[in-house]
Order: sequence, then C-alpha cells, then structure tokens
Amino acid sequence: MMLMSTGRPRRAIAAAAALALSGTLAACGGGGSGNGGAGGVLTVSAGAGGNFVRNFNPYAPQPLQATNGMIYEPLFHFNAARTGEVDPWLATKYTWADGGKSIRIQLRTNVTWNDGKPFTADDVAYTFQMTKDNKALNMYALPVASVKAEGKHTVVITFTKSAYTKEYFLLGKIKMLPRHIWSKLSAKEKATTLNPNPVGTGPWKVKSVKGTTLDLVARKDYYIKGLPHFKIMRYRAFTGNNAANAAVASGQIDWAGGFIPDIEKNYLAKNEKFDLVNIPLATTSFIPNAQRGPTADVGVRKAISAALDRDFMNKSVYDGQAPAANPMALLLPNYQSVLDPSLEGATMETGQDKVDGYLTDSGYAKGPDGMWRKNGKKLSVSVELVSGWTDYVSVAQMAKEQLKKAGIDLVVKAESYSQWSNNRARGQFQMLLDNAGYTPDPRAYYAQMLDSSIPPEIGQSTNVGNFGRYANDTIDKALDKIGETTDLAQQKPWYYKIQQEFIKDMPLIPLFSAQNEQEFNGNRVTGYPTENNLYAAPSIWLDPDGGWVAARIKPASGK
Repeated sequence: MMLMSTGRPRRAIAAAAALALSGTLAACGGGGSGNGGAGGVLTVSAGAGGNFVRNFNPYAPQPLQATNGMIYEPLFHFNAARTGEVDPWLATKYTWADGGKSIRIQLRTNVTWNDGKPFTADDVAYTFQMTKDNKALNMYALPVASVKAEGKHTVVITFTKSAYTKEYFLLGKIKMLPRHIWSKLSAKEKATTLNPNPVGTGPWKVKSVKGTTLDLVARKDYYIKGLPHFKIMRYRAFTGNNAANAAVASGQIDWAGGFIPDIEKNYLAKNEKFDLVNIPLATTSFIPNAQRGPTADVGVRKAISAALDRDFMNKSVYDGQAPAANPMALLLPNYQSVLDPSLEGATMETGQDKVDGYLTDSGYAKGPDGMWRKNGKKLSVSVELVSGWTDYVSVAQMAKEQLKKAGIDLVVKAESYSQWSNNRARGQFQMLLDNAGYTPDPRAYYAQMLDSSIPPEIGQSTNVGNFGRYANDTIDKALDKIGETTDLAQQKPWYYKIQQEFIKDMPLIPLFSAQNEQEFNGNRVTGYPTENNLYAAPSIWLDPDGGWVAARIKPASGK
C-alpha cells in the first residue's frame, strides 16, 4: 500500500462531493506466480461491433477497448465502483499546491514500455504538453499552463486556474504515451493515426487482429510482478446481442458485459458456476442535439420526455431491474450527498396535458391526423442507436409507439457501432440513445454531460462527452465554483443550481438506471470484482477499469 497526499483535508469523494480523495490508497491487488502465468486464454466479449479495425490510438475516434488500460495506462486507478478509492498505477503519489494550481506527481521507478525502453518523467511531461499544445488532444479541457520533468521520476504541472475538479481526468483518464514514438508524429497524425502497433506500458501487447478476433499476449516484463495471470487475452466481437448472448450462455466466453433478457433463465440457470455482477454506474438517456434540429427547442425535449412510459419500458425490457431516472439525471444513491433537498423524491413529468402544453408554447399545433406541426411541417425526430444492442432497439421501438400516441413522429435509426459512434463524436445527429456516468464523482459526472468547454463545434470529434453540444453559462459557472473549494457545504448550492437548471432545460432526457450486467464464467475464471470485493468496476468495456481487472482476474482452480 502506498500513500498519497492531496495537500487538502483528507476526505473521500462521497463525503466531499469532489475529487478530494482519501489520504490512503487502496490495496493494489495482484500476486500470483509470475507474469503471463499459466492461465492460458482469457476470452472476453467485445459485444456487437462486427470486425475489428486495428485502431489503438486513444485520441482517434473508435479506438479498440484494449487501447485503454490493457496497453496504455493512466497514472492512477480511480475505482468507479467505490467512490474515494484510488490505487497507484504508473504513479505512486501526488501532492496539490497553490490552491489547486499546481500538482507534483511521483512516478514508479521500474516501468518500461513494451519495446524495452524506460518509462520516465519525460514521457509524462510530453503527454501533458501535447494536451496544452494541441486543442484537439485536450479531450478533458485541462487548463495546463506548464509541465516540467524533475529528474526521471517526478513531474510538476501548473494550471491557469484551480484544477481540483480535473483530478479524475488528469490522473485517472489521460493515458501516458511514449515520447520516443509520438514525438515523430505531426499534430494531425496524433489525432488520426490508427496506431496499429502500439507501444504502451500496460501488461499486454497486440499479438494479432483478424476479423472478429483480437488477441493480446501478456508481457513477461510487466512492472507489477505476478500480473497478468493469463498468457493470452482474446476479444471476440459479434454481429449483435443475440450472437454474443448465445456464446456467453454456451460457456464460450469467460467475461462479458452484454444485456441478456431474463438473465436468470437464459444465463444463470445454464450452469451453477455462471455468475452475474450488476453494479449500476450510469443513467440511460436520449441525448438530444441542443444546437440543431427540432431538439434544440427545450419545449420539444420536454414534450418527448412527458410522452414516455418509462415504467412500461423497464418492466417489458429489463424485467423491472431498471427503475426510472429522476428529472435531474442524478445517480442515486451514489451521489445522495449533493442532492438538492427540495428535489428529494422528484419524478418525471408525464401525460398528454404536459406534452400539449410544451408543444403549444413552442408554436406547434395539432393537425387533423393528431400529429403536431409547425409552419406546416410535421414534428419528426430521429433517434440513432446501435443495431446490435437489442435492449436499446426494444426501448426505441416502444418510445416510437408512445410518441406516436402523443402526436410526435419518432424515426428509429439502428446502425452499425462505427457509424453511430462517429455521428455521436461529431454531433451529427438529432437524438441518440446512450448512457452516461461511469465516474466516481458527481462533478465529473455532470461535467461529462454538460460542460460546454468539452466538445468542439459540430463536425469536429470528441470521445469525452456533452455530445449534444449543450451550453449553459449558469451550469458552467456552477461547475467552476464547485472546483474552487473542497468544502461540501460551499459546493452544495452549486450542485443544487445544476440540478435546477437541468430540470428547467432538460439537456438530456433521462430514462432509467443503465444496466451494467457483467457475466463471468466461474468454471474458467475467478478473482473478478464482486459486490463483496469491488476493487474496481467489473465492466470489461469500461475505460480504464477493464484493464485494471483484466490484469488481476485469475484462472479458476485447475484451469
């Protein structure tokens, strides 16, 4: 166990409601007999994505899952499942100074890149300097002023303003890159190259990418002795949820994260050692385009929301396991500490009278066919989703029928993951069906959804969030104010302001708690996160928790 100093009062995020972490890092995990141990092949599902494209660039659109955490690593592991737990990864400790305008980071001393060259402070300084020099690479809008390497294992970063609230992104999300490789690329290449043969610090190297199979091979020189426990990590991709679920239920997959309808019958009952870990970490929502098209009108957004029967969707699609979200889209009980008391128990507005009121106020009128029109044009909104995500397909079809009854035309566009994610990244859509969250902090949660400094203009790409390009000066100010202090009492009014503005503007249309079903084949694997041992979020696809778990999951006894 290694110690970390924050330079601020010691308190967990759950108590401070900010990225003010506890002063002691969680146990690292690990052990085992040796790197690339005798575990053979760990087979995991990459979900419904079709053939793999050999893209391992963390800054390019649609990098493969293995990019983040398996090959490239951040400085620390922020446990998305347990707010306030932080583990050393490439770094061992950090200290804030000057009211959050400076941070000193101490690195491990025994790390090498997978090409054998040493990992040093120069690599870290170079990575953060890139974000300062190239706006397209500054995915988390880090206010970097300067970066300096002090010797081989210490880095000091200064900021133009307090960066406390960027702590999670700065230390837990940005992946360190090798200076001796990336300095040879132009600014444009850094954002677009597919980087097919990545040089990372992670426990795995790319062995092969063929069709729907991606193989990683364990490094024998990984800096944490005993990790990983499997020699090969094999990703398998499928054309859709049905094909993926069939492979999972037949025992072909060791670790998966797909939605399985009636999971008790269709998975758990198949084998006594099949296991399910379900830790909700996000909210499923319709994400409207806030700048273009009909959903740029808040009245349209609220009318769509009021026409939806979330309870029916939950019971029909998720067997009652996905309760309706609240109108603030606040993850509860995770973020209970920052809930506006006046909104305790708040529920979504529903009903035709609400639909009629919002659309009438927005200048729409009902035609003789019962459909709403404005300037003679029918109110029609398209929603894009991934064709292989069968639960979302069902949700969208139900929404289509519900909106039709309310007089709104919903066009469902089921498309490939690559097309969907490209449109999402560039803001080229009217509405998306997606989910947001997977962060240990409410400020980061709202920032990813609402911070106007994160997304570029429509047509330019972002992998981070606020895909609908929503902008609200009041929310931006509230996010900044939260970052100026670690005192919960001072932060609370600004969290309340964000929640009130969210209800007023409905920048996203919250639906329900996102399912996070992770299936583990106990005949083949052990040592994965469980409700009793949540050392990380158990999601195979989560960046970078999936990489943290992949190195620590072990072969079942005798396998």
